[in-house]
Amino acid sequence: GHGAGDPGACANGFSEAERVRALATKVKAIGGDNVTLGDFNMDYYQSNGIASLNIPDDWQIVELHMDSGVETARGAHIVIKAGFNPDSFDTALANNLAAIFPGRASKIVGRNDLQNVNVAANRGYGYRLAECGFISNPNEAKKLANQLYQLKMVGELTKNIK
Repeated sequence: GHGAGDPGACANGFSEAERVRALATKVKAIGGDNVTLGDFNMDYYQSNGIASLNIPDDWQIVELHMDSGVETARGAHIVIKAGFNPDSFDTALANNLAAIFPGRASKIVGRNDLQNVNVAANRGYGYRLAECGFISNPNEAKKLANQLYQLKMVGELTKNIK
């Protein structure tokens, strides 16, 4: 999420872009060749980058973000294309994120008003946008930073995901 100079939401001493890139880098370190990172200098929304991807049909796209809102807002969830049924990847990721960042009424939500969701669906790519807690919530921002550096979050985030 974000890139090309767009920091995303900023709060509690962090920028969304930096936090999700740190998380992605840790996931790559653990996942090795099973994980391919997008270009961190590219804003896939502004450039419509998903439309130009040429990836195998069995690859899964996870676009990482953090929500922002009032200081007390909390919880993680994933976004999939409205009308699509969550697959096992969606369910595992949503359950793992919600275990780390509880608080949302719905762990998986369908949307059809987001460009990357729609473009990925039109291209036939497995896609989900993962909101990894609220950067505006000091406890969640701190939890992401602390657990990320200790690798606890990455282990929990990736367990049972195939």
